[in-house]
Amino acid sequence: MALEPGVQSTIDREVAAARARGDFLAIDDALAPIVSSATAGDADALAFVLQMIDRHRLAVAPVRKMLIDEGDVEDALQNTLVAVTRGIGSFEGKSRFTTWLYRIAEREALQVLRKNKRVTTPDGADFSGLAEEVRRMSSIVASRAMITQALDELDPKFREPVMMCDVEGLDYATIAERLGIPVNTVRTRISRGRQYIVDRIQEQFRSGGSLA
Repeated sequence: MALEPGVQSTIDREVAAARARGDFLAIDDALAPIVSSATAGDADALAFVLQMIDRHRLAVAPVRKMLIDEGDVEDALQNTLVAVTRGIGSFEGKSRFTTWLYRIAEREALQVLRKNKRVTTPDGADFSGLAEEVRRMSSIVASRAMITQALDELDPKFREPVMMCDVEGLDYATIAERLGIPVNTVRTRISRGRQYIVDRIQEQFRSGGSLA
């Protein structure tokens, strides 16, 4: 199906306006007809969906939560477009398209992270929630540097949900939706991730040195 220029312009304007105000529900509404065509195998529709994702940076938020280096960010965004191209036929519309896209972008960012072994913690992250968990579990008052270093050592599959819960303040259900895993798995990974952080910080206190 060839898209009429007028239709493309209308969708483009609607997505731009919704993106500017952070209204992802409106983005989903604007893209819904064209996403439906893309999932049905329409190559022109898919090309336009990819254009909208790229032009309006629809996948950038989840990527920047995990990556700092600009080159890594762009690699993850390009990989996300490739993954959308390959997986669009599997999108069944049971969740919002932007939620589905968010999961793909997070997964691709994680792959870049694992490949390059980059540090994922933004300088401005608020660790108050995680610091409180450390105190609750061990009675230790941990510094930001201690927590950051322990997080850097943590396996990404545990780091992600811990950061989402204790730094971003997301609930388990939202984390499960974003990561595409069961809620019980989220609980287990957060519990194990927190325990690892506490154990490493306790080691530092016992040794009187660094975690290295």
